[in-house]
Amino acid sequence: MTISDTTKHSRRAFLGAAAASLTLAACTRNDEEHFSEAQRSRRRQGESTVAVVRCQSYDRDIWSLIKPHVLELGLPDLTGKHVVLKPNMVEYRKDKPVHTNPAMIEAAAQLVDHLGAGQITVAEGPGHFRDTEFLLSATGIGKICSQLGLPFVDLNLDEVDLLPNPAGLTELKHFVLPKTILTADAVVSLPKMKTHHWVGVTASMKNLFGTVPGRKYGWPKNLLHFQGIERSIIDLVHLVSPVFALVDGIVAMEGDGPINGVAKESGIVVLGNDLAAVDATCARAMGLDPKNLTYMRMAGELVGNIDSQKIKVIGTPLDEVRQSFVMPVTFSDPKLAGSPGQQGS
Repeated sequence: MTISDTTKHSRRAFLGAAAASLTLAACTRNDEEHFSEAQRSRRRQGESTVAVVRCQSYDRDIWSLIKPHVLELGLPDLTGKHVVLKPNMVEYRKDKPVHTNPAMIEAAAQLVDHLGAGQITVAEGPGHFRDTEFLLSATGIGKICSQLGLPFVDLNLDEVDLLPNPAGLTELKHFVLPKTILTADAVVSLPKMKTHHWVGVTASMKNLFGTVPGRKYGWPKNLLHFQGIERSIIDLVHLVSPVFALVDGIVAMEGDGPINGVAKESGIVVLGNDLAAVDATCARAMGLDPKNLTYMRMAGELVGNIDSQKIKVIGTPLDEVRQSFVMPVTFSDPKLAGSPGQQGS
């Protein structure tokens, strides 16, 4: 399928394809059997370290809570590098924790500055709302960028280039990606921890859907859905290759996420340089087994560690913060994903 082919699909076809994809994912666990040696060779080796840091409010000095764990996490030296912070700004709903809180952007900026960053940019390609100026204002992300003197780039409208996808899981031979992402020395994934009605959980890996331009891939990045959400997630993790992730779980979302769910006071931030391990840890903090989530199982084969025995959790023990999250109804009945009320990237 080419990018221009997306114009041939109606919203009904899109939702139907998404529902079919979900049904297939629910009925099979055989994706792991079809990975090539080239695909498996990109997986991280060795143990992973993930920090779970208790934080009850966005009014806290989040950076001061994170700082004691930076050395043990083995985060990269960013001296003189151009670092792109990629939050989740998919949409805005009043009184719903849809987007990354601005306080997390400030903490991430302080963290990468501590690691030596020479230039910091905040960038996002919202998956739903096309009025980015409205989103910047409504979410408060524009205000924090202004206060910190950080430029913001709309990845939906940025200049683009082609990046080959030789060992990809999708049928896309290349991805069209914004030059801000392609020319950055380092990308940091800065998501909101939420349930997701198509893949179960969205955190640092699914957040990378916002790196592809909507003007090429549609809203909500339809082409990636047609190619298979789970496979697209894994391809983007390898192509964008974030150096680490910092997850906003202070106020998370449960229920009909990632847009229509309700607030869940989780009181944590999660940080690490293995995105598979970070997201698996988030899933466990939500009371879920990551091996029951298709794309996390795939990530465990192709990206990094999801097995708890290979993840060293520092900071706050998971047993002290684990909660039971209400899952979207579509997660147990994928056919409902085709109904008009089930929307969201």
